[in-house]
Amino acid sequence: ACDPEQRIDWLRAVDAYCARPDDQDAKPTDGQVIGAVQRATDDSAIAMCAAGTMPGALKLLWQPSQGGYHMEYGYSCMGYEVAGALGIKLAAPERDVICFVGDGSYMMANAELATAVMRRIPFTVVLTDNRGYGCINRLQTMGCGGEPFNNMYVDCNVEVQPEIDYVMHAASMGAHAVKAANTDQLEAEIKAARTRNIPTVIVIDTIAKDFPGTGIETTAGEHGYFWDVAVPQVSERQKQRDRFAEYLNQISNQSLAN
Repeated sequence: ACDPEQRIDWLRAVDAYCARPDDQDAKPTDGQVIGAVQRATDDSAIAMCAAGTMPGALKLLWQPSQGGYHMEYGYSCMGYEVAGALGIKLAAPERDVICFVGDGSYMMANAELATAVMRRIPFTVVLTDNRGYGCINRLQTMGCGGEPFNNMYVDCNVEVQPEIDYVMHAASMGAHAVKAANTDQLEAEIKAARTRNIPTVIVIDTIAKDFPGTGIETTAGEHGYFWDVAVPQVSERQKQRDRFAEYLNQISNQSLAN
């Protein structure tokens, strides 16, 4: 059973992670984005997501009620988000559906926006843009002892970095699309989306860290749990070999529940 005092402590910590940023000119964390969405929705809202950093953050920070939580964990299906939100809204048309998706997953699959516009199926997409595949970058560089390589635009060896206008892209498929400069604007746009009969896409720039003021990166290991991401066994780099030895120790410490 959950200790009531521990639950109170946990919710107090969640409130701190998700609090409105004092500096609205700074890019928010994923936790601050979640907090803004939570404040702008009611108990009928369903949060959904699939891959990347956000599912782990939502599992820790989103406070669902009335079954308001839909997540794809098993295969980390990048690209499920927009299609999944469409399906959820069809199944529960009376509920507000909030789709959290990173720029990486959005790039992989987004065409269902056009379907939702044609069918007049409204849901809200919160597109967090950290300019690359932030979760994979952390797994590659921190989780596996590697170095940054082509996951973040800034690390790509190219003369011209992509400048993708997600607002224009979503609008070209008929969705109502806007850029939120901060979490205050995000809250306002979440509320405004309820008045429409087509999907709304709200783009907001974010930073990589989820928990403000703690220095904690979004990896399962940092939260005290082991995420089994295999590490190369053979490498000329000592950092890689050290990480493999640590990985073997983590494997040996795992217990399987019947």
